[in-house]
Amino acid sequence: MKLLASLFIETPEDDLGNISGLPVQLAFYKRSTFRKFSHQHLLQRLMEQRITVESVHAPAADIYHSHGDEFINMLQTIRDTYNVRVITVHPQRGDRRQAKALYNRIEERIKELDIIIAYETFEPIHEERKWITQVEDMQRCFDALHLPFLGVTYDFTHAEPKKTAGEIRHFHKHIHAIHFSDARSDLPLDPDEKHQHLAPGFGNFPVMDFLNILQKIEYKGFLILEYLPAYQHLLHEDFAALQQFILGEPDSFIELYSRRQSIPCLKHN
Repeated sequence: MKLLASLFIETPEDDLGNISGLPVQLAFYKRSTFRKFSHQHLLQRLMEQRITVESVHAPAADIYHSHGDEFINMLQTIRDTYNVRVITVHPQRGDRRQAKALYNRIEERIKELDIIIAYETFEPIHEERKWITQVEDMQRCFDALHLPFLGVTYDFTHAEPKKTAGEIRHFHKHIHAIHFSDARSDLPLDPDEKHQHLAPGFGNFPVMDFLNILQKIEYKGFLILEYLPAYQHLLHEDFAALQQFILGEPDSFIELYSRRQSIPCLKHN
C-alpha cells in the first residue's frame, strides 16, 4: 500500500506546512472555488514545499453535474494539472438509471483520461441524499454498469466499526483509496463530522485491527491520513510512524497510539 497525507485546499495561498515533503491526496470541496482556482500557482507552491500529489479528492461534483460538461471538465482539469489516476468523488443525490445514461455519454472521454473515479463511502443514514453510499452496494452497482473506471474510496470512519474488518476483506479489490483516521462510535452522528477524522488514538475505532488486516490482505491502494484541522499538525509524526508500520516495524506507531489512548482528556474533545 502507498501512504499519503490529505489536506483540504480552499485557496492557492493556503498554509502547506503540515504536508511539506509528503506525498498527498489534495482535497478540494466547493465546485465554484475549484472552477476559479489558480491551479498553476498552487502547483508551483507544492513543488517549492517538495509535496508530491499522488491523488486528488474532487470538489462536491458528481456525474449529475453535467450542465456545460462540468463533471468531465473537472476530471480533465485534475488529470491535466496534477497528473493523477485515482480521483475521489463524493456521491450526490440522483437516480441510478440517469447515472448509467450520463456515464455512457462520456464513457469514451473518461477512458481516454485513463483515470479511476473512486466514490467515497458514507454512513447508511445518508442513503436518502446520495445515490450510493455502501461499499457492498458500490461493488454490485459498478459491476452491473460495466464501467471499469468506477471504483471505491473507503472511508474507515464512515463505516460501522464492527463491519470494517469484513468489508475490507471482501471488497478490497474494488477499493483504490482508504481515508484513514480514528473516530468516536459512542457519540451521536454529527453532521459536521467532529466525532470523525481524529488522529489515531483519540477515538475508539478498531484502528490496530484494521491496519493488521490491510497487511494480511496485502492491500495495494492508497492509505490516506485524513484528519480534522485540529489534528493536522500531527501529520508528519503520524506519517513517519505509520510508514514504519507498513514496512514491518510497528513499534513506533504502536507506542504513539497507546500513548494517545492513555490521555482521556484528549480522547473526549
